[in-house]
Amino acid sequence: MIEIDTMSLKVIEALSTGRYAFIDAGCGDGASTSHLERRFRRLPGLGLDYHLEYVEASRAAGFDAMFCNLLMNDLELPARCVEFAAAMDVLEHLPCERDAVTVVRRLATAARDFLVIRHPSFEDVEYLSSLGVRLNWTDWTDHTNMMKIDDFRRIFKEFGWNDYAVVPHMLYTDTSHDSVVPLSAPPDTVRYDAATHGPKPVVEFDRPVWGKFDIFVRLSPAVSDAQWQRITSVEGWEAHWDF
Repeated sequence: MIEIDTMSLKVIEALSTGRYAFIDAGCGDGASTSHLERRFRRLPGLGLDYHLEYVEASRAAGFDAMFCNLLMNDLELPARCVEFAAAMDVLEHLPCERDAVTVVRRLATAARDFLVIRHPSFEDVEYLSSLGVRLNWTDWTDHTNMMKIDDFRRIFKEFGWNDYAVVPHMLYTDTSHDSVVPLSAPPDTVRYDAATHGPKPVVEFDRPVWGKFDIFVRLSPAVSDAQWQRITSVEGWEAHWDF
């Protein structure tokens, strides 16, 4: 506990310098940090991760990264210390929604302008099940917090946030993609393999099925409508599903 407290203090000290443009929570090996730098043209970012091996990998890739447990009791990041904060494919790995609320609140406190969350879709589980398939990640054992968009809307309402945008991407129109697997495929399947999983239904969807959502919250009225449009635009980034 002493070691973790010391590391958290170092994170607070680093952010208090005002050096960083953004926080990348759950930075992993730095791929998300690179994506955020290129997409929003802000740098440097500070990656935070609970896994030391990821912190080391991110540093080896040339990014600033530090160990941090954003769920630690009484941890408070410096207020408005960065332009924006991000949690990219992170919240689904937390133990529960309550923990996601804690992380979102702490990141929003640290950000001046906006918050961005990338979250896999768990919207169409029942619909796809009725067709005999599922999106592979919807039963991964490390996806312990399968929040839906209505959950985010409810949380944002509780925070008093009304100025946000939900931008879907990664559109599936039928069952052909290898992320669409038959219901008989075992849990934690990464991609469909006919030799391993057998045949799957060949079906065209009668409604849009999205793979991921980018969720933006405008935290400051100083962000103009034109700036907000640029921030929330996915133009040019549709192909960057996995950074």
